[in-house]
Amino acid sequence: MADDTAATFLVLIRHGDAGDPLPTVELDARRPLSPRGRKQARRAGKALRRMGLAPCDVWTSRLRRASQTVTVALGACGAAPLVLRTSAMAPDADPERIAKALAKTPPAVSDREGPVLPPIPGALPPGDVRVAPAPGPRIVPVRWIVGHDPHLTRVLAHLLGTSPDALRLSKGAFAVVALDARGPAAGAGTLVCLVPADGLKAILRRKKRKKKSKPGKKPRPEKTEDV
Repeated sequence: MADDTAATFLVLIRHGDAGDPLPTVELDARRPLSPRGRKQARRAGKALRRMGLAPCDVWTSRLRRASQTVTVALGACGAAPLVLRTSAMAPDADPERIAKALAKTPPAVSDREGPVLPPIPGALPPGDVRVAPAPGPRIVPVRWIVGHDPHLTRVLAHLLGTSPDALRLSKGAFAVVALDARGPAAGAGTLVCLVPADGLKAILRRKKRKKKSKPGKKPRPEKTEDV
């Protein structure tokens, strides 16, 4: 699939580091990001802003570590989209649940320019997955989904029509998928890039070489809904 046929860009973000699992489901659901995890989420948000991938909406797990990743990443990205917390992003959810939820709730089309995705040192395309050329500036909706593994890996494999064994999203990593007109259907996506947490530094390092721009307006508080 050529990038000029992409109808939507979907960013899959795994939550940042949150330490070791806690002994009960109830306690583990409240496990927060560690300082390292907050740094990873902040870097992801800054990198996605740098790549022009601010979202028009965000779908996230209800677990604390995922919700905190959303809050920190959006703050760093400078975006204030609608945030939907849903059980369809739970760690053990069927990948088709979030795919169907996204399909039933089309994104609002933005009037801004679309994302510009430069080559990324450290970005890791799996060997048996088609990789799209970096898209040029276009008007295109961008959506984020934020959650856990192995759920996110299964969602990514579902969209790409490949085996989950060919993919890996480490904590703090994200993948960008170009979806065609079929939306989040099985096999409708093409992998644009898969950026591990360590690869975020390479994206942000470029910005330091340029003159600092004037600070923009502070983002509005995020709006949230449970679905």
